[in-house]
Amino acid sequence: MKNFILVLVSGLLFGLSFIDIGVGFLCFFAFIPFLYFITKATPKQAFFFGFLFGLLITLITLYGVINVKLIAFIGLIIAFPLYFAILSVFLRKVNESFQKVFLWIFPVIWVGFEYMMTLGSLNFPWLNVGYSLSKYYLLIQAADLLGIYGLSFLVLMINVLLFKVFTGKPKRLLVILIIFVLWIGYGIYRDKTIKLKNSNLKIGIVQLNIMQEDKWKPEKLVPTIDEYENQVRILAQVNDVDVIIMPESAIPTYILHEPKYRKRLQKFATDNNIHVITGFPDYAVEMVKNRARYKFYNSATMIDTTGALHKKYNKIRLVPFGERIPLLSTFPILEKLQFGQANFEFGTDYPLYKIDNLNFSILICFEGMFPNLSRIYAKNGADVLVVITNDAWFRQTALPYEHANNTKIRALETRLPLIRAANTGISYIVNPKGKTIISTDVYEKINITSILTVKASDTKTIFVKFGYLFAPLCFWFSIASIIISIILPLFVMKRVR
Repeated sequence: MKNFILVLVSGLLFGLSFIDIGVGFLCFFAFIPFLYFITKATPKQAFFFGFLFGLLITLITLYGVINVKLIAFIGLIIAFPLYFAILSVFLRKVNESFQKVFLWIFPVIWVGFEYMMTLGSLNFPWLNVGYSLSKYYLLIQAADLLGIYGLSFLVLMINVLLFKVFTGKPKRLLVILIIFVLWIGYGIYRDKTIKLKNSNLKIGIVQLNIMQEDKWKPEKLVPTIDEYENQVRILAQVNDVDVIIMPESAIPTYILHEPKYRKRLQKFATDNNIHVITGFPDYAVEMVKNRARYKFYNSATMIDTTGALHKKYNKIRLVPFGERIPLLSTFPILEKLQFGQANFEFGTDYPLYKIDNLNFSILICFEGMFPNLSRIYAKNGADVLVVITNDAWFRQTALPYEHANNTKIRALETRLPLIRAANTGISYIVNPKGKTIISTDVYEKINITSILTVKASDTKTIFVKFGYLFAPLCFWFSIASIIISIILPLFVMKRVR
């Protein structure tokens, strides 16, 4: 019962700190009960209660995924609890072998496993601890050093120090105070020293608020295009914008293969003398053993003022189970399993779209959760991050807020402005300091505009240049610690014999 209560309290604190209800500060206490548990647990207890911990967090923070695809939700409530169960077993084993230093390496191992969640076809880095701080302006300024992983590390270290306080080391409070003074001090310093300037571009975002059940109905296609055309005209002719951003799959048809609809989209740009960035589905056909094989993509591009369609961006990171069955490339037979998922193909390229001497990049949907994607864009010369998404899947749940809050951190890591266009919200424009310039709410039909603000200097952040290495180093340190903790007892037993 004691372990159940400890895990329950820890899971509740972490889950509640993560959702957008104004209690993000709970993350600084969330792992104290978990540390009590993991330092005393048996292997079976570590697995069972670690699974329970993961299940509780998943149900609190990701319950809305059930509205996306049932198979995606089932996958999550199995995969995430298993992830936390396995992590708990490993943590317990490392504690057993390295009791004197375990608490100090606990944050490193946890961050290493957060990074692991960006790898492979099961990638889903939604629950990084640092995202709990997304509403704390001064604290998240440190993201330009080590990224979201640095924020997670600091939160976890505060938990460790508080655990030490509660177990008889009150002097650790002084260390906590010093950390916060330096942390907040850095935030104030960055806020005061980062110089911004207005660009010559006025941005417009169209949030049409089309319900998911209506989006793909054939009879809704023409009315959808008509309404986008109307909103584009308003933004261009009344609000005098230069660039219009439309959401993921804004035009729900294969425009590159249907000239009638492609020409209408091109006229959006030419008739109004604007640039348009929009998402759409696409496909390619390849011959395999004399049979046509269709490869589908979640895509986006820019149409310039002449009506030219620039190089297409294909989504690189696909939602496990929702957009593609994991391990499909390794086991092609899995393609025969149909749970309503799309089975898109992976994109590979990072095209940039130049508008008025600024390079725009595009990320689609939950790609905004992957620090390395925006880092690569920034390293390659991007001046603006654009994230287009369709969060209508989530309906009236906490997930649209979580998704928007988490994505914002990409602006701080790279110190680039971030424009987010969401079909049903939340759409916003965030400046390089992480301040939201203008924002919508969920489930409202609205257009928003703002002059684009960029950083005056083109200096790359520490995170972009080398700070991104912190997370993979944590990962490999974690792997090494786990291997040594498994091998060491075997070696000692052999020596005793």
